[in-house]
Amino acid sequence: MSVAEETSPDVDDTDVEASRPVRIIAAIVLVVLSVTFLIGVFDIRSPKGLDPAGPRFFPLIVTSAWVLLSLAYLVEGLRSPRAAAKSDRTWFEPVAIAVLLVLYAFLVVPLGYILATLLLFFGAARVLGSRNTWRDAIVAVVLSVLVYVAFTQFLDISLPEGVLGL
Repeated sequence: MSVAEETSPDVDDTDVEASRPVRIIAAIVLVVLSVTFLIGVFDIRSPKGLDPAGPRFFPLIVTSAWVLLSLAYLVEGLRSPRAAAKSDRTWFEPVAIAVLLVLYAFLVVPLGYILATLLLFFGAARVLGSRNTWRDAIVAVVLSVLVYVAFTQFLDISLPEGVLGL
């Protein structure tokens, strides 16, 4: 038995290796989405440019970090070992999350930030395996409202109001 097997008996090489293609595809999707959002940050009109008090600064920081983390995830996926054995892991989770993100991009303006985001959070929790409907719904509503209030009231960043008209 090797040292790696002694220190982490619950992790076998098949699981790590079999998930490599899934991680690479997910990482590529994350890189594409993050770069797209980063490009979109420069469409934010601001007389202050990149001044920390302007509306473009915080989204620039967040999307830049997202790009870097996505690239690091891609590198990690490319460096992981290749699989020879089959696993019961599926493509469902990364594909479903990607579909949710695309739907979110289309729904955030007509539905508004709060409704679209709570649907995204709830849907992502369900896709990733959570089966506690009430908890998922409560967390989705609370997080969506808290982020909306933080951005609109404290950071003075306008988010789509949608059908709620907030």
